Amino acid sequence: MKKVRLGRTGLEVTRWGLGGIQLSTVMGGTTEEVIAQLINGALDYGINFIDTSRVYMDSETNLGDVLKSRRKECVIASKSYRRTRDEVLADIEESLTQLQTDKIDIYQVHALYPHEVAQVTGKDGALEAFRQAKEQGLIDFIGITSHHVSVLVDMLKTDAFDTVMFPFNVIEREPEQELLALAREKDIGTIVMKPLAGGAVRNIKDSFKFFNNYPVDLILNGVSSMAELQENLKHAETEELLTEGELRAFEKEVAVLGKDFCRRCSYCMPCPNDIHIPDMIHVFYQMVRGCRYEDLPEEKKKMGEALLIWLQVCEECGKCEEKCPYTLPTVKRKRELMEIFNR
Repeated sequence: MKKVRLGRTGLEVTRWGLGGIQLSTVMGGTTEEVIAQLINGALDYGINFIDTSRVYMDSETNLGDVLKSRRKECVIASKSYRRTRDEVLADIEESLTQLQTDKIDIYQVHALYPHEVAQVTGKDGALEAFRQAKEQGLIDFIGITSHHVSVLVDMLKTDAFDTVMFPFNVIEREPEQELLALAREKDIGTIVMKPLAGGAVRNIKDSFKFFNNYPVDLILNGVSSMAELQENLKHAETEELLTEGELRAFEKEVAVLGKDFCRRCSYCMPCPNDIHIPDMIHVFYQMVRGCRYEDLPEEKKKMGEALLIWLQVCEECGKCEEKCPYTLPTVKRKRELMEIFNR
């Protein structure tokens, strides 16, 4: 697979990288065996960039189990969701242990929110730990990720970060306005997450062509089966540009989704009551919203009735809504689903 330079890191990485959420048996909902197949399959194809995080449950552990014998083939990126110096240093040590390596290529501030900036960049904040770890040779480069483009723009202006990761796809276009140009100006490596909007966009070919129209370095994608991996890799190396006409048609194709939908990032997980929130609530909600029970096809009726046992154990603690980067109204949607199917 063709490689690109990841900004000022100088790392030569494949244009397509493997996302780590689906490498968790909890968040990805698959098995350790399948996860090992996915990692080895990606490496065998030539993919040399895999991203994970401390908050992706057992993702780092599963990745480490495979990479302990293939470490030289792969650039590893991981992330910490902690916000203080001591917490991040502890996270880095744990990441090194789980990944079974003595150095992590890129370690990133994970999912930074606007109200957390002062703490992360201030005295005894997370950024101090990143710099210390880099000086000690535990990490090579410092990255940042966020779902808030304005936060990323401000952070890139500090020159503290070597890479930046952000959601970008045909629906979420905010990076077009300033972020991409600023990253290119400062030679900061760009990593796109949610290229298919969490799987909501099914047109993989045009999605990957879409990115060829922009100065982005690496497209990070998660897959949960070998079939998904192979389907994505059919289009991962395309160099075709999306024409103006194709773009307009693509925009019309995805317009029905709006923006108020679940990207299946699984940041809402784990649920205290073991509800798989992305699929059991948000994805199913998209299937039946605005419909009456009587108008649903039999398969949707059976699905909804089967899900009731899970929806009924929801205690409406609100933790999922607090963690959702898109502030989706999970509790409200659960109630609406119960109104439809609690017959």
